Amino acid sequence: MVPHKPGTPQLMKQMNRAMVIDILTKIGPISQTYICELTGLSRATVSTIVSELRKEELILEVDRLSSKSGRRRVLLELNAEAGYVIGIDLGGTKMAGAVTNLRGKVILRLKESTNAKAGPEAVFESLVQFIKRLITESKVEHRKVKGVGIGVPGIVVNKGTVQWAPALNWKDFPLANELKRYLDFPVYVENDVNLQALGEYWYGSGQGVDVLVCLAIGTGLGAGIIINGQLFTGTHQAAGEVCNMVANISQLGKNYPGFGFLESQASGNALATRFADICPSAPDNIDAEYVFERARNGDSQAVAVIDDFTRHLALAIVGIATVLDPGLIVLGGGVAQGADLFLSQLEAYASPVLQVMPRLVTTQLGAEAGVMGAVALTLHNTNEDPLRSITS
Repeated sequence: MVPHKPGTPQLMKQMNRAMVIDILTKIGPISQTYICELTGLSRATVSTIVSELRKEELILEVDRLSSKSGRRRVLLELNAEAGYVIGIDLGGTKMAGAVTNLRGKVILRLKESTNAKAGPEAVFESLVQFIKRLITESKVEHRKVKGVGIGVPGIVVNKGTVQWAPALNWKDFPLANELKRYLDFPVYVENDVNLQALGEYWYGSGQGVDVLVCLAIGTGLGAGIIINGQLFTGTHQAAGEVCNMVANISQLGKNYPGFGFLESQASGNALATRFADICPSAPDNIDAEYVFERARNGDSQAVAVIDDFTRHLALAIVGIATVLDPGLIVLGGGVAQGADLFLSQLEAYASPVLQVMPRLVTTQLGAEAGVMGAVALTLHNTNEDPLRSITS
């Protein structure tokens, strides 16, 4: 398709159509009159769009209400079963996926091994088969699949190229283009933490929040940023890389293994490493959950390690709040499951330093945040396209 120039009638028509679909996705049942009020579009424009959507079976007439004039007003809603999308959170160990309708209602959830130990090619092959399995087991008609969104633990550039994902051994891998060789629907790829933020914004703790940050504390440390409903990724796709923050000037001018100084102090790996350093009797291969368990059982060394972790995590909260002034910071990732041991102290460390302390909460979606963010990414791009006709 030849791209439309800004301001052309075709582009305006697409934008108006996407606006109406967005309203129908969020609100319904709804009358054409109310759609006009919410969008600012003329009655003729809305009527034309609604007529097109009816022909494509993308909207349903669900009820009629009497108006003051005595005329019967038709109420419309999006035909949620007119299409389906797939969301996948591709982790270093496991991949989780879901199939949903056009309103984000989950039809099927699945999990499977990523097979990363077998090499980068095996990961890709596993992903292709996983997508096909989701379609087969959901019993969704293939022609109704509108797209797939995939969250990757790494840097994503150039519309779906994975610049670097250490956990998957992918470097400069054109994931979206490679998948298009096997799939006949659109593919959208994004950083997994960014998708966690989208998931929280659309389906979790962040609903209705204009400026939202999801701080993912897991093996590493990163943040996804939502501003007015849109992902903010920065000029070089590096916005939210709080792992690189430092505590004082003595850390400047140095290289840090992995992804940065703060990640070496405020992540799941940091908790486990620090505890192992001060407690020689700790077993091999401990994780953050082990440290949390010891703290809950009254281990003073574990409590001290968590306090040090919390102080460093507070640096991220202060930095985020100072620059972005978010209404809400959602703590996600596996380490957030131990937030009962550090959340109140985290607020106590950060709040006195700030002019305005954002609300801190733990994730509502848990491990599903990335999957639902991938769903949201796909739905947004599908509507923005706008929705393709089922018969096309």
